[in-house]
Amino acid sequence: MSDTLTPALEDYLEMILRICEENGTAKISDIARRLKIAKPSVTQAVSSLRREGLVIQAPYGPISLTEKGRVQAQDVWQRHQLISRFLHEVLQVPPGIAEHDACMIEHVISPETLLQISAYLGGGEPDGFVPAARVSLDALVPGQKARIIKIQGKNAPVKRRILEMGLIPGVELELERIAPLGDPVEIKMQDFHLSLRREEAALLLVDLIPE
Repeated sequence: MSDTLTPALEDYLEMILRICEENGTAKISDIARRLKIAKPSVTQAVSSLRREGLVIQAPYGPISLTEKGRVQAQDVWQRHQLISRFLHEVLQVPPGIAEHDACMIEHVISPETLLQISAYLGGGEPDGFVPAARVSLDALVPGQKARIIKIQGKNAPVKRRILEMGLIPGVELELERIAPLGDPVEIKMQDFHLSLRREEAALLLVDLIPE
């Protein structure tokens, strides 16, 4: 969940994504109709999203997402889909109610709980789906534990160096500390302590391990 967006603004961002995927861009009237909210309220919300750097809109023009906005919107939408699927398929909640409840739960669910739901469903997410609890290693804070999923990027020498350090998929590690200026980061892997440049840590996609 975003540190700055309210649940209401996340709902707007999610809807803008869905409309943009259908039509290329979104209009104030489209958003108002889908969310059943008055146009002035939508206009005010879009202004807030624009100040956050999440959407682009010329005066009275169509709305589109920035790259930052698309990433955040996809995160919200993916949370929604996973929760709705769990409620309907596992708990046998009727589809309409599952959708409604997912809209509320998606804003407060923890990454750890979402990861467990994803694991319970057996990894049947849509292609390209990345659970909210799956992040790059450089996003962790000291004390968090994670399991390596894969090494990202196309920088072969850096990837080879990472592999040579024993940082391979399946390995569990803990982020111990971050240097005062943010680089390097220090990790613990079994009984070993390693130091990684932040750009190297960013290439490691990991799943958080719940406490």
